[in-house]
Amino acid sequence: MGEVLERVLKTDLKSMLNPNLWLLIVAIPHTLFGALVPMYQTSYASTEFSAASYGLVTAVMLLSIYLFSSGRSLARMTAFLGTSVFLWIILVRMVAEGGGFQVEAELTPPFIYSISLNIELAPPLILWGMLGLSGFLHWNMNDSEVEESETKEDSDHELSEILELNNDTSETESIEEMLEGD
Repeated sequence: MGEVLERVLKTDLKSMLNPNLWLLIVAIPHTLFGALVPMYQTSYASTEFSAASYGLVTAVMLLSIYLFSSGRSLARMTAFLGTSVFLWIILVRMVAEGGGFQVEAELTPPFIYSISLNIELAPPLILWGMLGLSGFLHWNMNDSEVEESETKEDSDHELSEILELNNDTSETESIEEMLEGD
């Protein structure tokens, strides 16, 4: 348990914001709560059903990026999709009357500015913002970096197997020497 906690505490921001991981973190709740549940609860001709069907299309895009891309292309598509949905949520709420997002400013001294955001918007904004950020952090990742990390894990595994085999052969050699000496 202590080793796992130590490994978690030593991880850096770039590895915590892995686009593959964040695609799954966003896709699951978005598909359930943004598409399937609203489609099930509303009638076919309503605007809520149309919005939920758009959410289902977005869920399919998230899944296709996760399954069919890797490396730099995955990071860039993740950044574009995450950022565009993040900005879309903000713009729709700004335009909609009573949408939960308000910006007010007084143009006379003391120049008071206020921005209010409905707390219900926080979870989707955080999820989509983190998805976009994860893509931007890995924007210029080379495909060779992905291959290096995979081969490093494989080579570490192979090295431990070789050391185990070496230990096993040295033990059998020492046993053979002992038997020959008798």
